[in-house]
Amino acid sequence: MKFFLITDNTDAATGMRLAGIENTLITNEAECKEALEKAVQDEHIGIILITQGAYEKYAPIIDEMKKTITMPLITEIPDNGASFKSDAITRYVIEAIGIG
Repeated sequence: MKFFLITDNTDAATGMRLAGIENTLITNEAECKEALEKAVQDEHIGIILITQGAYEKYAPIIDEMKKTITMPLITEIPDNGASFKSDAITRYVIEAIGIG
């Protein structure tokens, strides 16, 4: 099972690549949707990481994908220098089980 990063941040892409995590750099909604669809189809990817900045820009696309798939897990991670909301994991669990 592999991790895969979708980001709009070149520093995050470089850092994750150095850590051995494949990634794709996106600049618009179409690229975000294409990257998500490609990652979801790869049976070796178990977790899709999305940086906070990319999530904030493309939340409707990402949230729709979260609703339609069970694997891989799609989760948000902090960007360089960004303050990360501590409720992100809680929000994800609430959305996943359908209470929100």
